[in-house]
Amino acid sequence: MKKTLLLFGIAILLSVSAISQVFTSGFENWTTTAPIKPTDWVGTKTSLGSDSIFQVTTGAHGGTYACKLQNRTSTHKRFTTQAVAITAGKSYTITFWAKGHGEIRTSYWKGAGSGGDQYGAYNAYIIVNSDTWALQTQTVAVDTTSALAEFILSIRNTNADKDHLQVDDVTISEATTSTVTIHDIQYSTDVTGVSPLAGQVVTTSGIVTGKYHYGYFIQDGTGQWNGIFVLDSVHTVSLGDSVTLTGSVYEYYTFTELKNITAFTVNSSSNTLPTPLVVTGATFETEGNEGILVKLNDAECVKVNAGYGMWKVDDGTDSTKIHNLLYAFVPTLGTHYDITGPTYYSYNEYRIEPRDANDVQISTGINEFKQAAISVYPNPATSNIYINNISGVNIIKISNILGETIQNINISGNNTDVNVNSLPNGLYFITLLNDNGIVATKKFVKQ
Repeated sequence: MKKTLLLFGIAILLSVSAISQVFTSGFENWTTTAPIKPTDWVGTKTSLGSDSIFQVTTGAHGGTYACKLQNRTSTHKRFTTQAVAITAGKSYTITFWAKGHGEIRTSYWKGAGSGGDQYGAYNAYIIVNSDTWALQTQTVAVDTTSALAEFILSIRNTNADKDHLQVDDVTISEATTSTVTIHDIQYSTDVTGVSPLAGQVVTTSGIVTGKYHYGYFIQDGTGQWNGIFVLDSVHTVSLGDSVTLTGSVYEYYTFTELKNITAFTVNSSSNTLPTPLVVTGATFETEGNEGILVKLNDAECVKVNAGYGMWKVDDGTDSTKIHNLLYAFVPTLGTHYDITGPTYYSYNEYRIEPRDANDVQISTGINEFKQAAISVYPNPATSNIYINNISGVNIIKISNILGETIQNINISGNNTDVNVNSLPNGLYFITLLNDNGIVATKKFVKQ
């Protein structure tokens, strides 16, 4: 009886696995006449020539054969599956093993439309440069139902030094969706800021804090790492909407965003927006601020046209660019402004995106501490740093380059010193605060 139940249970598991799996290929079956090609690949949308697809007979990841793909050019070429059935609103996880040298990404062909061939969004390129097999995973979100779709491996810049790109054991399955916080998506210790969930399909929630015709910002709490941009021109939102959505985590040139939204719900409206994080020019440009509401106080307009719809301000600690993605404002040179908005990142630059006229206010007065000769020395420091001319400051905050607070120190008086001997070597920020908020921010290097 136990044996019967065990076999029955195994059968159920295998059945569930088969239902969720829509395509699998170990490159074990090839045609026997020229051109030699894997029988379950080289779909109608393959643009890679037959002279660039090779059977690998030694060192396969699994089984007897693998497949080598060759495209030395920087223009991508498609290597597609035979026809596969897909369902609108679902996401599919594509896993494969790869080695060699080149760039590879995934997508899908929806079918032919009135404007010609219709393709899904491409994922970011994976750079492969190794003689060892490594598992790669990407997810595509599908907005079309079709029995004739083709999944795509897109390749470019392959190199003969490691025998171009070799792939094996491809599996395409219906993606499982995990529910996560925006912080889970955004928080990263990677120096590039790439999300640990990049390429995955997730469900998350937040309050809409800014919008324009191509998408919107959502945030699920105050402080760093709690905001994200959603690329979505389909659903209509208003500021203060609480939304829950499902989409793919995508890195657009290291700007983390959600795209390919397959489920969307407005839970409630007219909610209170998160309190903006007060920043200075020196502390603004950090990964943790991406997508969240920030506020920069008492910053002087130093350039009315910084190009590409931007203008530049300086609060005495560093300059900051203000952009017109959500709202176009015409600044006056030399005027001091208090500026609020979500943080956007593009072309290696952080920008504040004001949402309307209320987000750009003329400052009521220049911060009295700006004229004080605040000094921090020595810089670089090895054991102690000395901070002078800080009368009225009551808190010193030390944070790292990720924006994480390392230490809060309560002080009084005009001068103080701080022991930094235990800090790891690197760049840090000293933020000086009084009862009204941030007074100034200084950078220092621990070595």
